[in-house]
Amino acid sequence: VKSVGNYAPVLQAQVLAKKGGYSDLMYLDAVHNKYVEEVSSCNVFAVKGKTITTPALKGTILPGVTRRSVIQLARDNGFEVIEGDLEVDALLNADEVFCTGTAVVLSPVGSITYKGKKSEYKGGEVGEVSQLLY
Repeated sequence: VKSVGNYAPVLQAQVLAKKGGYSDLMYLDAVHNKYVEEVSSCNVFAVKGKTITTPALKGTILPGVTRRSVIQLARDNGFEVIEGDLEVDALLNADEVFCTGTAVVLSPVGSITYKGKKSEYKGGEVGEVSQLLY
């Protein structure tokens, strides 16, 4: 069940990210600190060729109705969808990255900066997979 309380913990971190010039932030797993869990209050997907990877539901992130719908649409369109560990390096080397959620629907990610390294996707334009699944 979603409630307004689910979003409260991310607000302070989002304010700090925006002050640093970023539009949002991603959360990593608490154990290894190298697997992406989610992007503030939305689910994240990485596209590499015909494979789309999204973090598995392990009780640390909300399942997301939009996430479930996009996974089904992707499979219906011939993509292999992996619900599993999504390493930061795989995200940085993806062809395309997008987020899903009630508020963001399906939003392409233009770039990600991690430890000073910036990865850009599709020149900041909407990628083909994002457009198809939208």
